[in-house]
Amino acid sequence: MIGAVRIALLLVVVSSAALAQGVGPADDKAAVGNARIVDNDILEVGGQRFHLFGIDAPEQEQSCFLNGRPWTCGAVAYREMEKILFEEGGQVVCTLRDAIDTKRPAARFATCVINGKDIADLMVRRGMAAAQPAQSKDYLEAEKAAERAGIGIWQGPFIPPWEYRERPR
Repeated sequence: MIGAVRIALLLVVVSSAALAQGVGPADDKAAVGNARIVDNDILEVGGQRFHLFGIDAPEQEQSCFLNGRPWTCGAVAYREMEKILFEEGGQVVCTLRDAIDTKRPAARFATCVINGKDIADLMVRRGMAAAQPAQSKDYLEAEKAAERAGIGIWQGPFIPPWEYRERPR
């Protein structure tokens, strides 16, 4: 009996420490774990799929244009997401957001953070995603900075991801 009490107490201490370090979910609307990239703006964390809230990234097969020639901006965006997850390392915490997308009604949107950094913000700042002002104004300044710097998709003309998805292929 005393062993069981010690184990229960140890679990409470470990769980509390993990929550304090941001390793565990703060509430039932959060998922924590290693992230798997599903698409350039979709992560799977803790067995759940989340669209990054407030942004839209090029589709993996999408091309943009640089000096009048196509370049694989979708593939580059995927590699940028890999870099973010690798460079930052550690657990990703995704917190569900109340958001509805009429074109993707089944999508679950979340703000996902790694080491205290908003992954959507990092993607937009690196020029590999566009802000979605209809969903959130949070990333507009980051988008303007990337556009002014001419980085990522802002190096030349591109079809916005939401328009690209609607095109017949």
